[in-house]
Amino acid sequence: MPYDISIKKVALAGASGNLGPAILKELLKSGLFEITVLTRESSTHKFPEQVKVVKVDYTNLDSLTTALEGQDALVSAVATLAVPSQRLLIDAAVKAGVKRIIPSEFGCNLHNSHAKALPVYANKVEIEHHLDHLAVKGLTSYTLIFNGPFLDWGLRSGMFINFKDRKAEIYDGGDQLISVSRLSTAGKAVRRVLTHPRETADRAIFVKDIDVSQNQLLALAQQLTPGEQWDVKHVSTAELEKESLEQIQKKEVTPTTMLGLIKRAIFSPEFGNHFEHVHNSILGVRGITGPDLEELVASIFGTKHLE
Repeated sequence: MPYDISIKKVALAGASGNLGPAILKELLKSGLFEITVLTRESSTHKFPEQVKVVKVDYTNLDSLTTALEGQDALVSAVATLAVPSQRLLIDAAVKAGVKRIIPSEFGCNLHNSHAKALPVYANKVEIEHHLDHLAVKGLTSYTLIFNGPFLDWGLRSGMFINFKDRKAEIYDGGDQLISVSRLSTAGKAVRRVLTHPRETADRAIFVKDIDVSQNQLLALAQQLTPGEQWDVKHVSTAELEKESLEQIQKKEVTPTTMLGLIKRAIFSPEFGNHFEHVHNSILGVRGITGPDLEELVASIFGTKHLE
């Protein structure tokens, strides 16, 4: 497929999830695209009036193909549990002649052999292989975006530290740096991929806002709670992986099972989640500084500034 393509019409799946709104906001702010949001028949979510909303059956190839006809690009921000359904969505995009597909990656470095081997990412790895096969045949092109864990979402959800309960599980010592991005940064990366189709074709793009350790985040949180006692527990991600794999083998899989594997990928140094080489310059991502990080932590936890 020729890569000197012009992308004007963009379809977005998963627009009402955790990441989708940030992508939609960035695409709208740019004023460069005609945006169609794909939603389930049962969805009652409201979108800005300048967005075209099309209800689809995600289990029906014809429904998806019809919705994607005339679109230049498909961006998927569907939740992790819905990743397997992307196979049909991608096949529909190819059938409809979509030129660029950005699947729901937006996470850890799945080009790292250790991370790629974790069962929790099996569906994403399969999707990547499928896209690569389609691209080799010239049927479409694709871009994978790896941005590490989401900094703002991770702070609010307690992934890094549990600010609400003043608890912290520190993984593998907590000093290793991990590359993190804000949701808005992932949205900006999507926009820049769509405006730079040649440079981003059929490859993985790495982006980050900042490298930070758990212990650094904990220290910032403790500054916000002077005199308060934090319950700090040290955890081995190797043990989490072992427990999760045993549960999978026994067919006793729970959400905690998969979360243990995700934590292994995020916090263990050999899993490649410290991005030494990124494509920030191509994507126009400046990242954030240490003081910016302090302000972000303070704003999320309801304090205007650190004392």
